Amino acid sequence: MGQFNPSYFLHAANILLLVAYSVRDILWLRLFSVAASLIALPYFVLQPEPLWEPIIWSSVFAAINSFQSWRLFIERRPVKLTPEEQEIRQLAFPDLPPRKVLQILSIGAWTTVGIGERMLEFGKSVEAISIIVRGKVRVMRDDRVLGELAAGHIVGSALLLSGVTADVDAVVVEPVRCMRWEVVPFDRYLAANPETRIILQKYLARDLAGKVLAAAKL
Repeated sequence: MGQFNPSYFLHAANILLLVAYSVRDILWLRLFSVAASLIALPYFVLQPEPLWEPIIWSSVFAAINSFQSWRLFIERRPVKLTPEEQEIRQLAFPDLPPRKVLQILSIGAWTTVGIGERMLEFGKSVEAISIIVRGKVRVMRDDRVLGELAAGHIVGSALLLSGVTADVDAVVVEPVRCMRWEVVPFDRYLAANPETRIILQKYLARDLAGKVLAAAKL
């Protein structure tokens, strides 16, 4: 029998690279690239003098692709929302996948607001917006009731879009459970995630239109 030819390892590695470049899923591309880098190593090792430069670079490529494959696998694991998280997703973010919803919630904070507290105060700028999950908020101006906000409504949406100070008071009349976002980090997140920004802007527009219609009926 003839002596085994180390070139077979190189051929096998290149075949795997061809397979990697033909798949559409980035995770499989990286996994095939890892396999190709590892299979090519014996070819470089079994030369009369080991080829250390290709050995080192193949090891580096295998390590990088292994790490990125692990990250992709972690990101694709099924996400299970808590009942409260699922509730706010149904109210505000039905078009977003659960993982994106968790990202948005992670930059906010769950808050409970007691009866009589103000979520908006006349003459003050909006520092945060809140989506009501449970409870009720009464919108007033000069002791005149303009409307009420309940589950699914956003407190501060109109002011956030216009950038002006509050010309109303938003007073809690039933204990409120809400998700609250500080405006600055929230804007920063949306700037880095334009797809999420578009979906949220649509929701803000629907929320504002609903408030306008409700006010017109008063």
